[in-house]
Amino acid sequence: MIIIDIVMGSQIQDKASLQTQINTDMQMLVALGPAKERTEKEWAKLFMEAGFTSYKVYPILGTVRSLIEVYP
Repeated sequence: MIIIDIVMGSQIQDKASLQTQINTDMQMLVALGPAKERTEKEWAKLFMEAGFTSYKVYPILGTVRSLIEVYP
């Protein structure tokens, strides 16, 4: 499975990318209540609980978004 989404606190950070991630997280909180952007640790927990065996995260689009490959 391929996912393109924000991974909060991804490895490559600059001030603008971090601010964009935080703003997106706040927008989700306001619009959707308890929804939030996930850290890599939270993504990993979600994948393992869903029965996937492994995953890889690749920062793309200026590190604001990441491409996540999830393997069965």
